[in-house]
Amino acid sequence: MTQRIAAREECPRKVKSKARAISAAFDLICVDNCGVKHRSDFTMKVLVVGHSKTGTKSMNAALRKLGYKVYDYEHNFYYLRNDWIKIFTKGGTKEDFYRMYKDVDVSMDIPANIFWEEILEAFPDMKMIFMKKNSEEEWIKSWEKQAKSIADNYLMTALAFLSPTAYSIFNYTHHVGRVAFCAPPQRFYHAFRGISPTVAKKRYRDHNTGVLARAPKDQILEFKLSQGWEPLCKFLGKPIPEEDFPHKNKNASVLQDLLNESPVFHQMKFEMKIIVSVLVVLIAIAVFYFFF
Repeated sequence: MTQRIAAREECPRKVKSKARAISAAFDLICVDNCGVKHRSDFTMKVLVVGHSKTGTKSMNAALRKLGYKVYDYEHNFYYLRNDWIKIFTKGGTKEDFYRMYKDVDVSMDIPANIFWEEILEAFPDMKMIFMKKNSEEEWIKSWEKQAKSIADNYLMTALAFLSPTAYSIFNYTHHVGRVAFCAPPQRFYHAFRGISPTVAKKRYRDHNTGVLARAPKDQILEFKLSQGWEPLCKFLGKPIPEEDFPHKNKNASVLQDLLNESPVFHQMKFEMKIIVSVLVVLIAIAVFYFFF
């Protein structure tokens, strides 16, 4: 039961039916809730090239509302972590990026956004959406608040010890942090700790400058969340929804939202319950054996 989830679409074969149901629910959220059940074009349509903490969770919700199948941070981990770790450690090719995203509509957040040029080479007709904060100082404060919310969450620490999936996502995050922000080596239950704010701001600045300087002008939208649906829908050729434009991850709430709602994090908590239950039984047997 402690076998790690295989990367990409396969669910762990030896996990009980509840775990299979959780994984199936994750697939449904990724596909059916987006209104995308069959793909015939086999090409990625959009890459959100704005950096983390620039409104990506709100953009995620907006693009899903428009009917796109979106790969955010957790989806890139769940389905593609082995591919990304290979790219980080050994390198990747145009063919790798095409295979990874050919049946995905949209990808966003690190690491995909920082490899936008490589992904553009694989999908030369894709559109790009760029967001940024009003200033670097505003961005770094938002980033540090997010990182602190992870560091201060005792459940996440416990999960790293007691869930194979959580252990795997921490390992993946160590690679992402090193590549995206020059993060120092981390303990296996830490994520995004010890990052120099000077280095982080420079990486953020260089990313933004590179996107604005080199991305094809007719394929990129510079977007602010305050602009709402109209420029986004016009750029993508979509009708404007009747509901208000979504605003997510206020006050670094995304971790708690994921813990409460994400099937991947439900999987982690389920694995932890199983392992804790097994440990309690083993301890009870040991106590009975030695004292009775």
